Amino acid sequence: MNRRLVSGLALIVTTVVAAPATDAIALGHHRAKVRNSLPADAPQALYRTQPRLPTPHGWPGVNNAFSQTSGTGRYARGGYFWSDYIYDDHGATTTSTGGISVTAGSPSFGLYTYPDGAASQNGADIFRAAVLRRAHATYWRVDWNTLVKRRVPIAEWTFDTDNKSSTGGSSWPAGAGASSPGIERALVMSSHGARLINTLTGKVLIKRPVTSDLRAQSFVARIPNRVLHPRGRWRIRLAAGLADSRGTGFRSAPNALSSQTHVYNVTFRTRAQEKPANNFWNDMKQTSSLDAGNVAEFSRVLRWKALHRHRRTRVPVLRGWSDRWYVSRVSLGPGIVTAPRTIEDNQANYLGRVQPYAVYVPKSYSRKRPSPLTFLLHSLTQNQNQYAATTPHFVQEACEQRHSICATTLGRGPDGFYYGTAQLDFWQVWHQVAAAFRLDPNRTILAGYSMGGIGTNEIAMAHPDLFARAVTLAGAVGQVPSLANLRWVPMYLAGGAEDELVPVNVERSEANYLDGLGQRYRWILYPAMDHVFYELADKFSDAARFMGRAHRVRHPARFSFTWVPHDATAAFPSSHKGLGGFRWTQQPRLGITTTGAYWLRHLHARNRKAERAGIKAFTGARPDRKITVSRTSGVRPDVSGLGPAQVQALTWHRGARPPKRPVIRLRLHNVRSLRLLLRAAGFPGGQPGRLKVHTDGPVTIRLGSRTVHVAKGAHVVPFLA
Repeated sequence: MNRRLVSGLALIVTTVVAAPATDAIALGHHRAKVRNSLPADAPQALYRTQPRLPTPHGWPGVNNAFSQTSGTGRYARGGYFWSDYIYDDHGATTTSTGGISVTAGSPSFGLYTYPDGAASQNGADIFRAAVLRRAHATYWRVDWNTLVKRRVPIAEWTFDTDNKSSTGGSSWPAGAGASSPGIERALVMSSHGARLINTLTGKVLIKRPVTSDLRAQSFVARIPNRVLHPRGRWRIRLAAGLADSRGTGFRSAPNALSSQTHVYNVTFRTRAQEKPANNFWNDMKQTSSLDAGNVAEFSRVLRWKALHRHRRTRVPVLRGWSDRWYVSRVSLGPGIVTAPRTIEDNQANYLGRVQPYAVYVPKSYSRKRPSPLTFLLHSLTQNQNQYAATTPHFVQEACEQRHSICATTLGRGPDGFYYGTAQLDFWQVWHQVAAAFRLDPNRTILAGYSMGGIGTNEIAMAHPDLFARAVTLAGAVGQVPSLANLRWVPMYLAGGAEDELVPVNVERSEANYLDGLGQRYRWILYPAMDHVFYELADKFSDAARFMGRAHRVRHPARFSFTWVPHDATAAFPSSHKGLGGFRWTQQPRLGITTTGAYWLRHLHARNRKAERAGIKAFTGARPDRKITVSRTSGVRPDVSGLGPAQVQALTWHRGARPPKRPVIRLRLHNVRSLRLLLRAAGFPGGQPGRLKVHTDGPVTIRLGSRTVHVAKGAHVVPFLA
């Protein structure tokens, strides 16, 4: 088990806050709406709602008004609430990096590092910010992505109180090393207190305590209205860095030049400013501004009348790419792990309770009709913004033109291989997308590049009844027996003959194995393409066409399903271990287990230490159309605009449907118990049938309300649905 998971399990759900009784009905309606967007029979991790973040001490307002889209804000209940990008605290560029990047394939623009210790490589990262107006005071709040020690961060608000850049000063107090025009007041907040400064005279107008809440990871300052005079329209800005020893000013980054800014993170940056192209951590514009020392363009106009009147604006829904966040049910610790030994160790690097993910919303999206969902799983060394940053044409074809919402998870880091907490992130993100958007649970497609392609294989084979199609680009798994699980999930494979990371023989063996099973697949081999150039070429139109408008098959007549009943490395031959150690999971503490397949549920293995358990199932009451296959093999002059390519494919052709028969057949290997859904298998209430079972050991089978115990061997069990 993941070593950081073991130490972190004690922290599971540490952030849960019980819902008030008055919210119970609304919560029930919300859960019902979410479940309508989700398929049945997934791991429990998919259905669990996110915990609530605790309300900070000293904050008298609501805590649930924040948008969960980074780079957006809204008015609600007497306050203004802003969600910032997370893991974007990279400051300016510098001649010395002074540290190690855990995501070499998705670099940041800023290069500031942190001193070792309590900053946890993320100590000045603003997560959220809020302003609240009450009758006698205003409240200023900063939520930190990581807060281990109160003394680490410092935040500074600047106020242009007449919203005129021509009046006021431009230099930020407290040694921030930043500038913006029109500043009349500044509020500096650290664990040592809050100071309201007249920037024109340098006079401290008032000193107030700051409520620093480690559990909520928040700073809150209360400033009396008689001192601040909140009225009209103010232009506000906010930035953060490391506090000096007295807590009254900023200290420099360890690897910054003395002349550079001391700011790590500037908030109030929008998606229009932080454009997706090549912007893996949403810090491109921030870095260029900090390089110049001028943060003028990152601001919000605060309308005090809107706060006074409790104006409420809608939760923003951005079209195109955006980064969103959610609260994980597992916290593995604070901050980011960047030690050299953690690079490509397949374990979590981004440990905190709040995790980001990227979502693409097509222009055509409307809650009036459900949208398909396409997962684009990222590669080794990449992050959730891989496709937004590097493959805009693929995104247009796979997401925009297919009218599909697309999502990419961080997976807790660059090298999780969608195992353990990296896979938990996948299920939790799926739930969050279903909570935010209306989805068609029958039109989910799983796709990925490199490590993401391996994860696509892993998750699709473990849960084939959840997906319509699977697309793996430069990331095959080879000849794996559990590929037989994908009988009803057509598979797309593509890669380059010069791929230095995923050898062509691995793709070929997977394609040939699928061919031998008579299952649908399409394999494209580009003769002059390597691993990196294939992605950067951004020509995947053939893959997008394969996705099409496919629907999952919910209740087939015939299927096979095998699974690994324990948590183990299982699928890669020893010669392919270098591809990442493909693993299936049985981790009930994370809510990740084998659940069932199609019209079978509650699958349990007799010997949990065995290599495999398996089922071959058939129902005559819901017959499939007769299938004939055709095979394609040869060179095509141009595929996806990348020139000649070898194409190998197997296609099904449907014929007549045979007559129904009231029989179910099960061949079981190492199965202790299961539940058979008779209606889904084609037996409505009151219909008689026969269950033919061949099992290599005793098995308990639940047939509707009836439970039968079957001994080893072949048996016929009559039943009434």
